[in-house]
Amino acid sequence: AAGPGVGAGPSRALTSLPRRVRRRRVAARLQRLRRELGGERGAPERTLTWQAMEQMRFLRQELPEEWPLDRLAQGFGVSPDVVRRVLRSRGCPPPRRRQRQDERALSAAPAASEVRAPDGSLLYRLPRGWGGQGPGAK
Repeated sequence: AAGPGVGAGPSRALTSLPRRVRRRRVAARLQRLRRELGGERGAPERTLTWQAMEQMRFLRQELPEEWPLDRLAQGFGVSPDVVRRVLRSRGCPPPRRRQRQDERALSAAPAASEVRAPDGSLLYRLPRGWGGQGPGAK
């Protein structure tokens, strides 16, 4: 008089054991990667103003042959990964959040390495060593 659930207990425990082992291995691998990459979690620090991000999207959309990812990265002083993130993102943050992002980006960049529009708004930052005073200036 064995019921339908009598044989299910041990087999379920045996099939879930490899899953637990797999999850531990994946967690260990991710932890190792985090240590190797610096342990930072989440998105990287924003170094571009909102206007610079819009300019980057515009250049890529209107002149894709002249502005490949690597040239955009070099021109805006960020990594190609940051350029990919900017081009992929399409959200429009609330005005307060956009203002905080711009303030952080402006405070992170020295004034000598910024390119500004005629109205004084920041377009983008130059890569380290481009412009400004210092031994690495080109």
